[in-house]
Amino acid sequence: MKEKNKSSYSCLLVVAVLFRAAETVPAYVNLFYFNITSNSTVTEQCECGEFGVNSPLGTASGLVGIPKSANLQACDSHTEFTVTEAPWIALIERGNCRFSEKIHLAAKKGAEAVVIYNAPESGSYPIRMAHS
Repeated sequence: MKEKNKSSYSCLLVVAVLFRAAETVPAYVNLFYFNITSNSTVTEQCECGEFGVNSPLGTASGLVGIPKSANLQACDSHTEFTVTEAPWIALIERGNCRFSEKIHLAAKKGAEAVVIYNAPESGSYPIRMAHS
């Protein structure tokens, strides 16, 4: 996706599984947001992730909530998110703690789903979560 001024957008993220393969389960992501610069709604789509080995498979939608902290990794149990009204999806940067810790924290705060992404400097390859 193109680099944009993220602070000026409200985002709706939809994650859906269209089929289940034997070994990997791709995550299809649809992103809808309003671009205030062009005064238009933008839609972007990608097959840009994988579900964790033991993750429930399904569709989730909601506003995007990111951690309100110095980093975006959500490893501190006191981390709050920018969006908390249901339904919402936590968008968390990979690193510094296990995927399962990030997911449990976001679920405790009310997230319907969690998307863990790679920071630009860590590469773009997906890493499958093996935690149950």
